[in-house]
Amino acid sequence: MAKMYPSVVQDFHNSQGEKLVYEALSTLNNDYTVFYSYRWLGTSQQYRSEGEADFLVLHPRKGILSIEVKAGGISFRDGQWIQTNRLTGEEKVIDPLGQAAESQHKVHNLLRGKFGTRFRDYMIGRAVWFTSAHFSSSVPLPPEVTPDILLDESALDYPEKALDRAFEFWQDNMNKRQELNQGEFKEIVKFLMPKFEIVESISSYARDEKESYIQMTSRQGAVLHFLQEQPMAAIHGPAGTGKTLLAVQKAKMLAEQGKNVLYLCFNEFLFNHLRNSDYDHEHITFHNVRTLAEELMEDTSLAINEVIPAFEEFFAKEYDDEKWPYPNIVVDEGQDVSDQILEHLAFLAEVNDGIFYVFYDRNQYIMQRNKPEWLDKNAECRLVLYKNCRNTAEIGRLAGEIIGLKLNSYVNEVHGLEPRTDYYKDEKQLAGIADKFVREMREEGINTDDFVILTVDSVKKSLLKTYKLGGLPVSEIRAKDTVWFTSVRKFKGLEAKAVLLIDAKKSRIENSLQQRIMYVGCSRANTYLQLAIMDDED
Repeated sequence: MAKMYPSVVQDFHNSQGEKLVYEALSTLNNDYTVFYSYRWLGTSQQYRSEGEADFLVLHPRKGILSIEVKAGGISFRDGQWIQTNRLTGEEKVIDPLGQAAESQHKVHNLLRGKFGTRFRDYMIGRAVWFTSAHFSSSVPLPPEVTPDILLDESALDYPEKALDRAFEFWQDNMNKRQELNQGEFKEIVKFLMPKFEIVESISSYARDEKESYIQMTSRQGAVLHFLQEQPMAAIHGPAGTGKTLLAVQKAKMLAEQGKNVLYLCFNEFLFNHLRNSDYDHEHITFHNVRTLAEELMEDTSLAINEVIPAFEEFFAKEYDDEKWPYPNIVVDEGQDVSDQILEHLAFLAEVNDGIFYVFYDRNQYIMQRNKPEWLDKNAECRLVLYKNCRNTAEIGRLAGEIIGLKLNSYVNEVHGLEPRTDYYKDEKQLAGIADKFVREMREEGINTDDFVILTVDSVKKSLLKTYKLGGLPVSEIRAKDTVWFTSVRKFKGLEAKAVLLIDAKKSRIENSLQQRIMYVGCSRANTYLQLAIMDDED
């Protein structure tokens, strides 16, 4: 992990772009040293009496890069760079390359003044990083910049690859390739940052970020505090209100006290996501209903459609409760777990003097036909989450309207693009819509991991019958360089930056099951949502 100065940042100057770059650079290996918000005073020979480099990236064998960061819309008109505020639409003339160059030359002069010609062949270059923009090869650039020293949104995912292009450009341009040993490199670091102790790790800051991967509302924070005192609780919340986050946090709170916890969900994809994420703890066991059934019945031979019915009967009639290994139980997606299983789990938690928490959404019972009742009738403590912290206001409003949610308390204040709706008559038209969606996402610089096509039916029943979209193969599982195409039911509990929801029928727009499935599907998108609805009416 890179050595970051400072190691903890309280204020990113209200710049989301600088925060994103800081997080990206912190993933570099420990050969790198990064200075954030590096301030300096000018001399009488400089245009500015003082200045600041958003970032200085130092490497012993590659050199130093002065990086200026700009977020928002970016354009170049009449010889000037223009930055557009995405919320207000206000435009501002900026000079990012000039700012980066001033810091570049300041660092060069500082090193020359301190060390003379000792490091004269140690490369010092500059770059600009536009964190909200995606530059394709067809964009005409002014003479002051080349693609090698222009980093965009895509560089946030692969920062070292982008930085290497900039380092190599300046090494060739200046013909400077001096490599420093560790002693020389530390000498430069200590000189440029004399008042800061060298910090080897930013792990504490990284942990804070991981535990707060979405912005929690004050109500959700209060719920977490409240849950510490409750032996049994049922927490209901519409899609996007942070139920899984709170469920994981509750499990971790118990685990950190040395208590064994069962975290139970229903969906296969969500189960695999949780099991393979950073939530691992020696006292937490992740299961979905299928894997729990296979563990308790000691049988993995049943077909997937046979497991749960067999487990319900086994759990009720044959299972020896004295063998139950999990005194504390946290259930996510509780609306998809049968009343029979929930009641038995609650009993097991109680007799083992443990806790029992269930997180659920009454409107997401799309895995079973009957509406769940046990939670509303039997839970001793029932709480409701209201504020959506996943979707933009526009997406949240559409998802909520589908099932008649009260939007004033549900929709948040983060605005984005309006959802888009297309209609189609046949398989060919749907394939065209899906192909265009994939191409647009790729042109926008969105990784294949960050967008998904969801059907309200099953993939087998979907009208989308194609093996390639936008030049990429289609896959029913998440895989590198493929288009993920799956059902809403299987994707429930997960989210993506962009979602194309297909196979909803105009003739069934008032059907309650289709409405619930559409609500779940729409609420998976946190940034961009597109719907493709079949016009099957004459």
